[in-house]
Amino acid sequence: MNVVLIGASASGKSTLQKMLIEKEPCFKKVVTYTTRPPRDGEVDGVDYHYITTAEFGKLVNEGFFAEHNSYREWLYGTPKHELMNDNENHVIVLTPAGYRELKKNNIASLSVLIDVDRRSRLIKNLERGDNIEEAYRRSLSDVGQFDGVSNEVDYIIDNSQYRYSEKEMLNILLDIITKTDPNFRYQQLTLF
Repeated sequence: MNVVLIGASASGKSTLQKMLIEKEPCFKKVVTYTTRPPRDGEVDGVDYHYITTAEFGKLVNEGFFAEHNSYREWLYGTPKHELMNDNENHVIVLTPAGYRELKKNNIASLSVLIDVDRRSRLIKNLERGDNIEEAYRRSLSDVGQFDGVSNEVDYIIDNSQYRYSEKEMLNILLDIITKTDPNFRYQQLTLF
């Protein structure tokens, strides 16, 4: 099973991905490729595979990616071979454009949009230490790219004003997964 999490900046999608992997070891993170430089604390091969633009172009020409797109001037791509492995469960964070390309390439996935209002996300960016210009830039870069995606995904979790805690969000996601795949069983048996 491939679970695709989609959400604007500071919606909690990456935190939810991390929590799902920690709670359910049967899920693996898909380590995507990017041309952007690593941020402080990020590790090559763990957070992303950091490569040059030339290397990225070569992989695109070889058909290596299940989807690839640009975001904020950088290139991002998801390795096809990981998502095509039916014996593994994956969780991946994608932009709406990346998700649409995945669908176009007929890669089966369960898609979940994490929907948080813009004002709350802007405040969250500031709380996590982004300077105001960076927080505003992130907020602006999301404008328009999420238009219509709510009509394309399988599920939407409305977390306006962060009404749900991170643990509640994980429980909602686990409920969605078990409704979608009745054969899926929790590895850790208990919810938070």
